[in-house]
Amino acid sequence: MRQETGSNPHSTNQKVSIQVKLGGLSFSADKSSIAQDADAVEFIIDTPRVTLAPREEVSLDSAETLLRLIGKPCRANECAICSEPQSDIVAVMAIDSTAYATITEQWGSRTLFTSPLLDMRHSEEHCLTVDISDKVCYIRLFDNGLQRAEAYDASTNEDVLYYVSEWIGNSNIPIYIKSKAESAKFLSQYYKQVVCE
Repeated sequence: MRQETGSNPHSTNQKVSIQVKLGGLSFSADKSSIAQDADAVEFIIDTPRVTLAPREEVSLDSAETLLRLIGKPCRANECAICSEPQSDIVAVMAIDSTAYATITEQWGSRTLFTSPLLDMRHSEEHCLTVDISDKVCYIRLFDNGLQRAEAYDASTNEDVLYYVSEWIGNSNIPIYIKSKAESAKFLSQYYKQVVCE
């Protein structure tokens, strides 16, 4: 029964997150039906064609140009989108055009986009954070705030080691690895402070 007046004590501000992989959009019917009642549906775009930019310097109109300028242009079947602002930065990323059309058609204004590159969990420390998905490695360097952030194609532990060593050399700063225990174990052969989250 639908409540007509007053507040609903059982209602929650529900946000559902769905990950969008390189090959387009895929999610189960269960997630889709859960998302129908959500106040916001957040799509995590998993792509190496992403960068962070100051919120006031980028718009949807300039997003594709920015990706091209940094050497990560949209492919023929992609378009550029911006995340919701996080603090004073946004993620500008490429997404499969068909996936984007499907998402916006189904969820409209409830749609939010984000990137793993925006994860600021350790921003007040001096450390390196590495999030690894199937084929993308997201690296952020913090020193009382974000110093640098980048996403790379990476399919092996050796790829991850290469990027980490390019960023910090032989520095002995904490390295937080999210998602892949085997990558953390591999990196711990080369660095002393590797933490798997």
